[in-house]
Amino acid sequence: MKRKGELFDIFIVLILIFVVFIFFAGFLYGYNLLTNGILNTVQTSSSINITQPAQQTFGQVNQGLASLRWLSLVIVVSMIISIMVSNFLVKAHPVFFIVYLLIVVVGIVLSVYLSNAYESILTSSNALTETLQSFTAMNFIMLHLPIWATIIGIMGAIFLFIGVTVDREQGGSIPV
Repeated sequence: MKRKGELFDIFIVLILIFVVFIFFAGFLYGYNLLTNGILNTVQTSSSINITQPAQQTFGQVNQGLASLRWLSLVIVVSMIISIMVSNFLVKAHPVFFIVYLLIVVVGIVLSVYLSNAYESILTSSNALTETLQSFTAMNFIMLHLPIWATIIGIMGAIFLFIGVTVDREQGGSIPV
C-alpha cells in the first residue's frame, strides 16, 4: 500500500492539539455554567423542589466531565505516537530529508503562532482562565508548543529516514 502525506503529519497534530484542547476546555466550562445555573434555579424555585434529582444527574455528569482533562492528554500523546509509528513503517527516500526539515521548520513557526494564540486566550479571557489552567498537562504543552513541535519533528525524521523497513522483493530487515 502506498501511503502519502506522512511529511505533513506535524501540521495535523499541531492544529488538532490546539482544537481539541480549546474544545474540551470550552465544553467543560460551558457545562459547568449550565450545571450551576440549573442547580441554582432549582434551589430557588418554591413550587417544586427537584434539587436532589438535579444533583444526582447533572452533578454526576459534571464530575465525570473532569476526565476530559486526562482525555485531552491521552489524545495528544496517541497522536504523537501514531506519527512515530507511521513514520517508522513508511519507507522514504533520503532525498526527501531536506523537504522534511523545511516542513518541520514551517511546523515550528506554526506552533509559535498557536502557542501565542493560546497564551492570549489564557490571559485575556477571565471566564476561561480558571478552566484552561485546570488542564495542567495540556497547559504546559500549549505554552511550550514550539519545543514539542521540534521534538516531534526531529523524532519523526529519525523514524522516517532510519531506513529499517524495506520492500518484500528486496529482502532483509522488516518486511512491509
